[in-house]
Amino acid sequence: MGCLRSSGAVVETHPSSVVRRRRTPPGGRAALGALLIAVAAVGTFTAASGATEDPRQPYVVARGDVAVGQRLSRGDLATARLDLPAYMRGRAYQPDEIDELAGSVALGPIGRGELVQRSGVAAARPGRQVSFPIDPARAVGGSLQTGEFVDVVATLDGKTKIVVERAQVAALRERGGIGGDDSLIVTLDIASADAAVALVNALDKGELTLVRAA
Repeated sequence: MGCLRSSGAVVETHPSSVVRRRRTPPGGRAALGALLIAVAAVGTFTAASGATEDPRQPYVVARGDVAVGQRLSRGDLATARLDLPAYMRGRAYQPDEIDELAGSVALGPIGRGELVQRSGVAAARPGRQVSFPIDPARAVGGSLQTGEFVDVVATLDGKTKIVVERAQVAALRERGGIGGDDSLIVTLDIASADAAVALVNALDKGELTLVRAA
């Protein structure tokens, strides 16, 4: 302890005395900021750890543009990894279904890289093909499209009946004959030999009408 004299006054001093600031706990705002930083760090770690998980799955797509009525081959099909919503997954084709899909007929245009959906194609049906001319007025007004299904109705011996049920339209073209003949040449896929014979018999002896099948 020492003494200081100033203007006649004596002041005692203690050399060992040190003034220290008292530490106070962090305020609410500082604690909240630290918590947010910790949460952000956890979120960043979670996102980084899941970054390698690819939610996409392989599905069948068109390799190039597909026209209405085109019969698909394996060369028309490819696969691509897509992230589809749950309600669309059942409408798409898996890569192991390409062989099943080949031979199907496109019911509408499919763009390059576009997903091939089950509602957009008509499944291939093994059988025979029969072609014949028909007036457009007897072929749903000429509005039929390749890939659609028709019932063939014929009038034979004064009786009208269905001779072929649900035949698939394989091809359509205008006859373009001399004399203004605007009839259509229709090619149908026929499922059985008996149905093919019945159709040919109706062509020789009766008059046909094509009815669009549901």
